[in-house]
Amino acid sequence: MHIMVRDKRTGSEEWLPLEQAAVLMKLDPAEIEWALEEFGECESVDYIAVEPE
Repeated sequence: MHIMVRDKRTGSEEWLPLEQAAVLMKLDPAEIEWALEEFGECESVDYIAVEPE
């Protein structure tokens, strides 16, 4: 699964595999998946993951 990850500080966006996004966001992959299913996005201190279309 690939997700769009947006850097809150710079606004840059990048498509990343879920596992890589989890490391970057310092979150568990299952937590990211759950948040994407429930809310359509997952937010950490520095990043926002958005479910792909």
